[in-house]
Amino acid sequence: RTTTTRPSNRFGGVNFAALNKDNGCRKTFIPENDKLLEIDISAYHPTLASSLIHYTFDDGDIHKSFAKMYGVDYQKAKELTFKQLYGGVFKQYKNLEFFAGIQKYVDQLWYFFRKNGYIECPISKHKFEYDKLDNMNPQKLFNYLLQNLETATNVRILWDIIKLLKGKKTKLILYTYDAFLLDVCKEEKEDIKKIFKVFEKYKLKIKIKHGDSYDFTERD
Repeated sequence: RTTTTRPSNRFGGVNFAALNKDNGCRKTFIPENDKLLEIDISAYHPTLASSLIHYTFDDGDIHKSFAKMYGVDYQKAKELTFKQLYGGVFKQYKNLEFFAGIQKYVDQLWYFFRKNGYIECPISKHKFEYDKLDNMNPQKLFNYLLQNLETATNVRILWDIIKLLKGKKTKLILYTYDAFLLDVCKEEKEDIKKIFKVFEKYKLKIKIKHGDSYDFTERD
């Protein structure tokens, strides 16, 4: 695992999170059952960040909400949001309610960290300790906490899915940060619907990709 507690996606010398999407290598991964189905969590880190500051977006698609806030198109909004979550809030957006909340949270987190020598992450209760981490700064500490929260939430999701699939032909075969890959038996459609509801339980929006190999060509 990494310092942030994120698990590695490398197995047997292959990094499954970084497989090339253009050279055809993904076609070599095929299902034992009928289809491969990938559940991808939309805007995962912005969603987790909003839960930390108790902020509610006015649109089902978070990036659409950001596009309205910034007055830019969808792709530009995604770029601006991730740059600020990972690198710090830009001056021109510091008065937006979401980013004002994030900046306040980051400042309070850093103050507690410096004063008490640690922070405790939500859900996992993992502690990041001041004397065990090098070159820390407020934004980096926030990123560590966010990645830990992602991992802890994913553990809960994984456990729920594993319980649902007990005794089933459908199997969970890969997890890569914000995506969960299933080898699906087409006779178990109702079980797949139950898995979708797991993400609803954690108030997460998802996108679905499926195909006859890991080189997905079909989307829902």
